Amino acid sequence: MNTQTLRLWNRQYLAAALMSAVITLLITLFISYEQVEQHKQLQQRDLKIKVQQLSEWLDINYSIINNVLIDMEQLSKQCSEDILFDMRSIMFNVAPVVEMGIVDANGQLVCTSWKKHDQPIYVTPPPTEPGLRFLGPVNVEYMQQPAFVLARSLKQGGEVNALVRISWLKNQLQNRSSELGFTGLIHSDTGQPIIMNGPYASPKSGLALPIDQPRVLKGEFDNGLDQVAAYSPLITFPDLSVVISDEKKIIFGDHSNFSIQGAALCLSVWLLLTLLFQYLIIYLSDSAHLLKKAIKHGEFFNLYQPLINASDKQIIGTEVLMRWQHPAEGLKNPITFIPEAEEKGFINKMTSQQLKNCYDELRPILIQNPDFIITINISSNHLLDAKSVRELIHYKGLIPNLVLEVTEDVLVDSNDDRIQKAFIKLTAAGIDIAIDDFGTGYCGLHYLGQLPVKYLKADKCFVASIGTDSINSHVLEMIVGLSKKLNLITIAEGVETPQQVAQLDKLNIEIHQGWHYSRAVPANELIKSIEITKQRVKGSEENLTEASTVAG
Repeated sequence: MNTQTLRLWNRQYLAAALMSAVITLLITLFISYEQVEQHKQLQQRDLKIKVQQLSEWLDINYSIINNVLIDMEQLSKQCSEDILFDMRSIMFNVAPVVEMGIVDANGQLVCTSWKKHDQPIYVTPPPTEPGLRFLGPVNVEYMQQPAFVLARSLKQGGEVNALVRISWLKNQLQNRSSELGFTGLIHSDTGQPIIMNGPYASPKSGLALPIDQPRVLKGEFDNGLDQVAAYSPLITFPDLSVVISDEKKIIFGDHSNFSIQGAALCLSVWLLLTLLFQYLIIYLSDSAHLLKKAIKHGEFFNLYQPLINASDKQIIGTEVLMRWQHPAEGLKNPITFIPEAEEKGFINKMTSQQLKNCYDELRPILIQNPDFIITINISSNHLLDAKSVRELIHYKGLIPNLVLEVTEDVLVDSNDDRIQKAFIKLTAAGIDIAIDDFGTGYCGLHYLGQLPVKYLKADKCFVASIGTDSINSHVLEMIVGLSKKLNLITIAEGVETPQQVAQLDKLNIEIHQGWHYSRAVPANELIKSIEITKQRVKGSEENLTEASTVAG
C-alpha cells in the first residue's frame, strides 16, 4: 500500500468516523428529547391520576354522608332520646362525622347527636333550596376543633347537617405532596383555598376560573417556584375542587446530565453501532411486531365480569373482557392496546382467540345453562370483515345466547353498506346486539329502531351519579324510560355500592354489572360464584318452604 493510498484510506476512515459520530449524536439527542417529553407526559398523567383518585375518594365519602342526611330527613324535630339514639347510631357508622344536628326553619339548633339543647342556639337560618351543600370550616363546640359542615334543607323548613373533622380531611391530603408542594381543597369559582396541606400558591399567569373540568397548569407560581398543579372538581360539590401540586423539577426531573452523557458516549461509537442502535429502536418500538408476537404466544387472556339478574341477584351471564399479560410490562389494561390493535389490523385475530378461549373455559356453564348470556365487544373492523362475521355466526351455534356489544359510533357508521349487510347476517343468525356505554355517544334514536338491538348498557358515569345532584343522575332515568318504550333490556354498568343497587331496583333496571357484585375474574372463579349464588337462592327457597309448612 503506497503513501497516497494510505492517506486516502485514512481520509475515508476519518470521514466515516465523523459521519457516524454526527448521526449518533443526532439520534441520541432526538431519543433523549423524546424520552424527556414522554417522561413529562407520564409524570403529568400520574399527577392527574392522583388528583382524580383523591377527588373520587372524597366523592364516595361525601355521597355516603349525603345518603345519611337523606335518612335523617325522616327523623322528628322533637329530639327525644330515641331520636338522639338514632342520630348517634347513624354517626357511629360514618367515621369522618363527629357531630350531627337538626336546625329548625328559624335557624335554631334544636339538638345535636350529643344532646338536646335546653337553651336555644341560633345559627344561620337554612336556605330553602334543596340539595347537598357545604359550610365551613366552623368550630365544633364539644370537640373544640374546626369541622367541615355538610347540610341538606328539609322540605318543611329547617335542615339536617353533619360535621366532618378538618383533621380527617387533612390526613387524606398530607401524604400526597412533598415539602415543596401542596394538596388541598379550593373553591371552584374563586380559587380560594379552603383546606390545605402545604403552602398554597396560584399560577402567576392566573388560574382559569371557574374550575369546571379536570386540568393541569404548569409554570411559575406566586411563591416564586416553577410548579405543576392538577385540578379536579368534585361531583358531589362542584363548588369544590381538589388540587395537587409539586415543584416542576421534582415531578419532571432533571435529564440534562443524562442527555450529555448519552451524547458523549455515543460520539465514541462507530457507524456499525449507530446502525445497530437504530435497528433496535425501530424493532423494539414497533407496536405491530409486539401485537403479532403476543397473538402468536397466547399472551391475551379472558376475564369475566358477571351480569346479575336484578330480581333474584343470580348470575345470568357475563361480559368477556380481554387482558394482555405482557412478558416485560406485566398486566396491561385494554385501553393501552385495543385502539392500537384496531389501527394495525390485529383486533379480529385477537377476538378470534377470545371467542375460542371463552367457549373452552365456559363450556361447563353452557352445558348446564344454554341460555347463559355471553357478551363480546366488537368494532366496525369485525363488521367490515366477512371472515369475522362468519366466525361470529359459527360461535352462535356453540354459544346460543351470544350477544355482541357495539358502541354508538359503530351504529352511526352503519350507513356503510358493508356494515348494514353484516348486521342483517348477524340478525338472521339470531345474534342479539347490545349498545355499550349508551348515553355518551351520538347515536340517533332511529338506529335503535332499525337495528337488532336488544340491550342498552347505561354508562357507569350515570350510575356513579346516583345520590348526587349531578345532571347525570337524571339521564339514567331517561335511558330507562327509552329502553322501556322500545322494549329493550337495560344493563347498568359500574354498580359499586348498595345505595346504587337500591336506586337501580327502584328504576326496575333488569341487569346489574359492577364491582359491588364482582370484579372481572378468571373462568374458574366465575363458575364457583355461579354455584355459590345457586346454593344461596336454593337455601332461601327451602327456608321459605319450611316456613310455609310450619305456618300451615
